[in-house]
Amino acid sequence: MQPTRLNQAGRARPTRPWAHAGWITAERVPFARVLLARIPLARIPLALGLAAASLSSCQPADPTPPAVDAVVVVVVDTLRADALGAYGAAEAVTPTMDALAEEGTLFERCLATSSWTWPSTASLLTGKLPPEHGLIGKDGSSISPDVPSVAAAFQSAGWATAAFVANPIMDAELGFGRGFDVWEGTDDSWDHAAIPLERAKAWLAERQPGEAFFLYVHLVEPHSPYRPSADSVAALGLSTPPTDEDLGAVTRAYNLMIKGAPYDEAAIDDFVDWRRRCYAAEVRDADLAIGDLLEALRRRGPMDRTLLALTSDHGEEFLEHGLMGHGGQLYPESVHVPLILTGPGIAAGARIPERVENRLLGPTLLGLAGVQRPQGLAAANLTDGEERGLRLDEPSLLHLGNGGWIEGGEYLIPDEQQGMAADGVVTVRARVKGGERAASHRAFDAASPPEAAAPKDVDQVASEFSKLRRPSNTAPLSEELERKLRGLGYNLGRQEPR
Repeated sequence: MQPTRLNQAGRARPTRPWAHAGWITAERVPFARVLLARIPLARIPLALGLAAASLSSCQPADPTPPAVDAVVVVVVDTLRADALGAYGAAEAVTPTMDALAEEGTLFERCLATSSWTWPSTASLLTGKLPPEHGLIGKDGSSISPDVPSVAAAFQSAGWATAAFVANPIMDAELGFGRGFDVWEGTDDSWDHAAIPLERAKAWLAERQPGEAFFLYVHLVEPHSPYRPSADSVAALGLSTPPTDEDLGAVTRAYNLMIKGAPYDEAAIDDFVDWRRRCYAAEVRDADLAIGDLLEALRRRGPMDRTLLALTSDHGEEFLEHGLMGHGGQLYPESVHVPLILTGPGIAAGARIPERVENRLLGPTLLGLAGVQRPQGLAAANLTDGEERGLRLDEPSLLHLGNGGWIEGGEYLIPDEQQGMAADGVVTVRARVKGGERAASHRAFDAASPPEAAAPKDVDQVASEFSKLRRPSNTAPLSEELERKLRGLGYNLGRQEPR
């Protein structure tokens, strides 16, 4: 069944998606593609995950699952785990998400499969690593039609399925809409949370009592361009945005910083602090929006048959390791994301310390809902402690189609970055002009410098990736979609504009 596309543009977007609150654009800051929110993301991204578990031609659902007739997945774009009070944020602005953690189970060390939206969200919806599902982004391809779809599994079981998405680059043409009866995105604007939520609430109101449904909601806050609500601006006391003169000082300081030369630390620190506060304001807006969605769900009646999952596609960097934004590197601030589950069969107030991957959320939800998994989808259950322990014996894999690499005062663009998380360490292998590069860093500790980690065998990283089966039938993007993406500031790989 083809998704119903009711895309509606929200309000006018800023000139470029790395503009912040409509105040800063790439044209005003020469190094905006590096310093500002969308660095190598314009070049394309990363992926993380774990080798798929045993596959069978027909995988039954878990035995005697609890009664579930509603599954809701909320993805908060660009949300670092440490932005939530439940994950240790010093100045928490997330009372709704924190309350969900108390009501359900929180996974302390959850990894996304990439540090930008396309590959990571495709992994969430298919259970596959980016090299396996095909939507890496570098070559402007799409999700392979041969990989399983979590939404299609619910749809095949007779569940109503719908997705309401505020991120304009998540186009149904890429394969995101597969398995959804209704797919409502946005054409060319970065919609505030209120827009997809109103559509989701209207869809919920149409559901009949007892009608099983799978609902996917993708909020764009706190993704740049930062446009926090007036309420959150006041609540966090956001200061006046930087002037052109301020931005010029930041540009000069940053260029000196990556070269290892003396630079104006105050200019950088003030700018990063301002950006962090804009980010926090949008995190607060996302939290308020989630509270609004929960109220709509509760108005339908008791939620004792509703499974709800909260996670993110990737995090955000604030110069912890030389870059800002996302889609550039494989550090914890980019791939350590929240994962919270609530509902029947989910332990309340539990905190899971083991490393897990949110690409296994889909098969977990199918099993808990008693829905048969499609062929090729891992028979995973993140709520099973014994299974989580067994999975720790295998590494989690990370991937970036390009990204960025700072070395010797240069900003390099790798052809590919491959990462492997194991034993508390992430090892990254990158192919750049002039040969390979490698680095290791402590996982889940963004403050630790690379040298603080015991490096793993880089050859093992290459070996793990060589085991992956890469699809050969991903479709190229249409010219219309390419024009749309370039209009949003996305340069597809190394292709020249048509």
